[in-house]
Amino acid sequence: MPRPQRLDTAAEPADAFIGIVTNMSIIQMAHFINQKTSLNLVRKADLPVYFEKTKKLVDFKFFHCQNDDYRSDFCLLGNSNAGTILLPSHKQFNYFLIALGAIPSHKIAQLVLHVKSISAVQIAANLDQNSIAGIPSILIDIELHLTEQKKIESEKQNLIMPLSEDQ
Repeated sequence: MPRPQRLDTAAEPADAFIGIVTNMSIIQMAHFINQKTSLNLVRKADLPVYFEKTKKLVDFKFFHCQNDDYRSDFCLLGNSNAGTILLPSHKQFNYFLIALGAIPSHKIAQLVLHVKSISAVQIAANLDQNSIAGIPSILIDIELHLTEQKKIESEKQNLIMPLSEDQ
């Protein structure tokens, strides 16, 4: 019997997928990352992730910034919520700092060093994305979430802007 064909998602790997181990809250982590780097991570709506096994949609804390110097988007993402682990194979990590865009490898190494220099961070490591099965779907979820957030912000801007006289 022939196997049914499945569509393969064409998720492009992130420039960096940095796992962070710390006892800080995600708000504190975002603050210290902003302080040590040129990033300006801001809290956004939680990232919804669907889990096929449990048939549940779980929200994970999510911070985002767009950085023109690095020509990239940066996301800080919690690895757990109410007992659900985003990446069970890497449950030792509390957070993931994800770089999407065109950041050069020497800047990624510099970013990892900055995160490691935060006193309450025990581990900060750029993870090998090819060896972790769940990363492509997470990256797709992030891309869809960022697109939705930009759409919402654009609609808010259109509501705030006063109509000109010729409209």
